[in-house]
Amino acid sequence: MYIRTPRIGAVCSADPNDIHALAGDFAYELRQFIKTDRDGERRRASLAAIDDFEEAGDDPEALQAFVDGAGLEAIQAYCHPFMSFSLSPSGDYGFWPDLEGLEYAARSKDGVIKVNAGDAWPPLWTPTGREVQFVIEVNDHGNVTLYNRRRQEVWSCV
Repeated sequence: MYIRTPRIGAVCSADPNDIHALAGDFAYELRQFIKTDRDGERRRASLAAIDDFEEAGDDPEALQAFVDGAGLEAIQAYCHPFMSFSLSPSGDYGFWPDLEGLEYAARSKDGVIKVNAGDAWPPLWTPTGREVQFVIEVNDHGNVTLYNRRRQEVWSCV
């Protein structure tokens, strides 16, 4: 079975000022995630958010409350580490990498190491006993791929 996971990029193409379309896009995204979600608590929160959307009907204030509140929170719960669901400067809602947070975690050696793509990975534990949870690979074009400690890709971006 295919389990839907978020991918870096825009997911809502609706005009942020068209609250009806935007709320509909949020509800659509949640419905897609719910189909394969195995996390009971997250699934219940998503279903409750969809109920809020359906109860809002055509009321612009209730739809805005859904977008700013329960809908946004429910979608954010599906984000991978160092990823967020938010409005981009271009005006699109989507899943975006937290590159600043990732760089900070790597610099502070807080469970993240950074390597050049193609280089061997260092040991995934530090001399102080702290384990490395994520590895950032950056290629010569600046593309970033985040891997978990089992060498599985978490997300990538250009």
